[in-house]
Amino acid sequence: MNVEHVIDSLNAARARELAVIIQYMEHHYVAAGLEGMPSFLRQSRGDIWVGSRGSGLSARLAGAPGPVVMLKSIAKVEMLHAQSFGNRVTALGGTPTVTPSERCKASTVREMLELDVAAEDEAVSLYEESLDLCRREGDDVSGALFESILRDERAHLDAFGDLLSAL
Repeated sequence: MNVEHVIDSLNAARARELAVIIQYMEHHYVAAGLEGMPSFLRQSRGDIWVGSRGSGLSARLAGAPGPVVMLKSIAKVEMLHAQSFGNRVTALGGTPTVTPSERCKASTVREMLELDVAAEDEAVSLYEESLDLCRREGDDVSGALFESILRDERAHLDAFGDLLSAL
């Protein structure tokens, strides 16, 4: 197994996660300002949705999250992804990157959501390629990590696509 190739792939994924955490939180703040929603309400509903990943009794009681809650919730999930990638890099003897990849700025809510859809689409492609790399290199642990995170990214892509369609 070429550990360096896998570490590079994990660090590329981590850099992407760090960038979208910043992007989604920035979009969360802008959307919250537009909605004028009290911060304590954003926090509690966001935590319900993240804790249940959009399923279960708590999520059904709280209802489907709006854009403000969804942006913050997805950013929190991306934080967990960045942590998981960093942990795996460390386990393989590498140093996790702390530098986010490049991201784009938006000036309207539509542009924000278009960027968010593009970011998730990019993640799906990148992580599919990384999963293939892990399989070729025989790294089942890293491969399982990419598989797990791919499921989340596909759900995020659908969620952002739904929000964009609703505009």
